[in-house]
Amino acid sequence: MASLKGKITMIDAIGYLAGLLAITSFMPQVMKTYRTKRADDLSIPMLLLTLTTNLLYILYGLLLVLYPIVIMIGLMTLVVIIQIILTLRYQHNKKNVITNTN
Repeated sequence: MASLKGKITMIDAIGYLAGLLAITSFMPQVMKTYRTKRADDLSIPMLLLTLTTNLLYILYGLLLVLYPIVIMIGLMTLVVIIQIILTLRYQHNKKNVITNTN
């Protein structure tokens, strides 16, 4: 539901909280991948499916003018894109490290 007269309704607050928790759930993995420079166990298909799901939710939110969904899933999508980039960059880092030590 859209906010009434610019005020955040309880329903909006639930939407924002759900989005915040979704973003928070991905952050430990993003931080670990960045810190360790390894992503061998992450699944690119899962990340791409998550990205596709998020984009569909954003479209849904736009069509129904559900700002909490658009804003929070938009932010979640940025986090997923960062994780995809890190995964593509570091997924084969283990092979590079083994090769460089010989």
